[in-house]
Amino acid sequence: MNESALIVKGLEVWYNSNFLLGVQVTFSDDSRTSVFGQPSDSHASITFVPGERITELTLWGNGQGTRTGRIRLTTSAGQTFDVGKNTSGQKAYPAGLGSGILVGFVGRSGAAIDMLGPVFLNGSVQSISISNVVYTPPLTGSNTGISRQDLDKIHYYNPPTAKRNLPWKFNNEVKRTQTTTFTQSTTSTYGLTVSTEVSAELFGVGGKIGVGYSWEATNTQETSTSTSFEKTVGWEISGELQPGEGITATSFCQQGVGHANYTATVTLLLSDGTVSTYQEPGQFNTVVYTEAEVTVKPDN
Repeated sequence: MNESALIVKGLEVWYNSNFLLGVQVTFSDDSRTSVFGQPSDSHASITFVPGERITELTLWGNGQGTRTGRIRLTTSAGQTFDVGKNTSGQKAYPAGLGSGILVGFVGRSGAAIDMLGPVFLNGSVQSISISNVVYTPPLTGSNTGISRQDLDKIHYYNPPTAKRNLPWKFNNEVKRTQTTTFTQSTTSTYGLTVSTEVSAELFGVGGKIGVGYSWEATNTQETSTSTSFEKTVGWEISGELQPGEGITATSFCQQGVGHANYTATVTLLLSDGTVSTYQEPGQFNTVVYTEAEVTVKPDN
């Protein structure tokens, strides 16, 4: 079993005509246990997709009360896994399925599997909350990933032969997509269909200090594991050119592409009222934009 609320993603079983010889489990983060018992030439495996549930799991002994003879399971996705000895006429031992979410096995083994029992979540996961996010290191104060993004450019010119000043106005707006994602094993395991809330400090690009820009922390916000929205970046500037004058106006903003690892407290609420809390690492990614600025450069 795994203590970080991972679930079983794959199962491998080695066997002969008398009993099960070895068992290995793969968890939802792709980590694997060692082989309990021993491998052999006869081998079978099954892999579960996210959201797939066990709908039936039955075990048999070897008929002598000394080994596990056979395992058979079916899933909500229509898969069947059935390996071991011919147990015709033997007593079957159906497992209690709980939520149908397989999280591990218990048992005993030496040169073969002496005893085997599945472990299921008793209740399904109703909600996930992620809190106490600690970034390592935080983005605050760093300028990594911040770059200038030019938005538009225009040239105005008032010929020397003009009889009056030339009014000019430079205005427009563009849309940029801002994103924020929190990625960790729990959300990839359960988050596709389960309500997930994140309470975390977010980041933006601060104002210019000296010659550059740096990340700054915003207030802690309640958000989801993945957000995306269009930000409208607009500008407007105007003036007059005397005869013989010209200018080039350029609009731009700062784009921040940030990445940081973090650890967080994850809390699972199950349908049977059970609350499970544990620490888990994750990765934070964000793309943000500042408001527009405009530079005006006179012609030579």
